[in-house]
Amino acid sequence: MKTVLPALMPAPAPGGDAMTVRFHRDAEADRLKSESARRPLTWAIHPDDVARFAAEGKHCETRHCRNPVAVVTWRFWRSASAGRVLLSEHLVCAGHGRAFAARHHLAPPALHGSGGER
Repeated sequence: MKTVLPALMPAPAPGGDAMTVRFHRDAEADRLKSESARRPLTWAIHPDDVARFAAEGKHCETRHCRNPVAVVTWRFWRSASAGRVLLSEHLVCAGHGRAFAARHHLAPPALHGSGGER
């Protein structure tokens, strides 16, 4: 029977799986999947701000819509490339604000004045 001297045996790589890129990528993906993204939010803009935005020429951020801004919408989502939950904020007209609320099963924003319609 041969005996192997411990000094001549190659040492195992330190850390095992924890040293691999795949381990860290998968661990980060698991953390991101478990991180909760908040529910979308929507609220009406104060009438003074609506008037100021109209004077500045701001309009609904939805494509092809030129109605005045009346509602703010927030939507959260998990980004794999950024590695965290991100926020998207949009200023939209009353009609698109109601559509956003309906799409995400939220109470429609209580509008203070007459906003633009879709």
